[in-house]
Amino acid sequence: MIKGVIFDLYGTLINANHLFLPIAEIISKEVNILVEKLEIKIRETYNKIFKDYHLKPFKAEREYYKKMFNELKPILGLKNSAEWYIEEMYKTFINLKPYDDVDYLNEIKKKGLLIGILSNADDDFVIPALEKKTFPYDYLFTSYSTKLYKPDPKIFEYALNKMQLNKEEVIFVGDNYNVDIIGGINFGIKSILIKRWNQNIEYPDSIYSLRELDKYL
Repeated sequence: MIKGVIFDLYGTLINANHLFLPIAEIISKEVNILVEKLEIKIRETYNKIFKDYHLKPFKAEREYYKKMFNELKPILGLKNSAEWYIEEMYKTFINLKPYDDVDYLNEIKKKGLLIGILSNADDDFVIPALEKKTFPYDYLFTSYSTKLYKPDPKIFEYALNKMQLNKEEVIFVGDNYNVDIIGGINFGIKSILIKRWNQNIEYPDSIYSLRELDKYL
């Protein structure tokens, strides 16, 4: 019997399809480069700096973002410190909007189920972001607070211990197959892939809307 649902946050509950667009808009005013080109360049640099970061010894995301902006500064001619751009970017992360179907979390609560959020992210923006959102949850677990990243089974174990639930009593929902789904599967919990963006992945437990979770509960 399912007693709880654990969700990834960004890309699953909060729309992160254009995560770096807002900071690109801020930087565009400084360096007079098209926003679209800046967004692509920031994303490319992010992908390089963050490659397999979740498989390495723990460092806060801020440390990786510092490397990212220090690399971008001479390329783009940025005048401010890396920390300045991180703070501005984190403000934009806080203001990203939830997907329309997150209202389904209210239905999950009506069923009497516990809701957990498990995010590979820094508390600096996750906590204030959740303070501004209206969807319900009971537990928040971040990589920053646990010093662990998905797909490490230990972060799933930590979450279940806090929620006082067994593996067979929980389903996990995430948008990243390699991080969320592989992590959940390796730990031994039912893991649902929500396809918020184009993914050429054939996975039997895939959904396109949170409302499709009804068949798993």
